[in-house]
Amino acid sequence: MTAVTAMTFVLCGLATWRVASLLHSEDAFGWLRRGIGIAHDDKGFPIIYPETFWGRLFGCFWCLSLAAAAPIVAVIAVMARLHIVWALLLWLATSTVAIWTEKQVMRSQSR
Repeated sequence: MTAVTAMTFVLCGLATWRVASLLHSEDAFGWLRRGIGIAHDDKGFPIIYPETFWGRLFGCFWCLSLAAAAPIVAVIAVMARLHIVWALLLWLATSTVAIWTEKQVMRSQSR
């Protein structure tokens, strides 16, 4: 088993945040959100989420960060030959970094 470095952990967290943020609210994937029934305001921000699996997933950044972290962590876990328990912990921790980063970004934008 190869250890995951702090740098790898931070990069996984930031990559997860980036993917989750793109899917959750940024213009690049507005077409995808509209395709699953998410309504947007005049500025392109999502405002109404359908009561479907995809609507709920895309409407919850925390949930979306778990989904975004899964393939990123899977690649790292295979490359580093991590035990399944360590891979699961890395998955949760990576999502946590993404959530924390999103909260910091949202806090800085509200000032």
